[in-house]
Amino acid sequence: MAKTLTIKLPDDLEHQLTIQAEQLNLSLEELVLQSLTQSAKQTNSLEADPILPLIGTLKFENYDLGENHNNYISETWQQ
Repeated sequence: MAKTLTIKLPDDLEHQLTIQAEQLNLSLEELVLQSLTQSAKQTNSLEADPILPLIGTLKFENYDLGENHNNYISETWQQ
């Protein structure tokens, strides 16, 4: 069942969205609906991945891990 939602857009946002909708050959309603749908999908995918909250929280002093991972593994095994 579809639900009607009424929103108030500031004039400048409405103008920008109208231009974008015209460029994409969409109505303003279709553009906003597509944007909301995309936003909801992104939110759901973020919630589904338990690793995403860790991004940016871990610290690692070696920034060349991708290039020198064999050296680091070798050093660890030698210890």
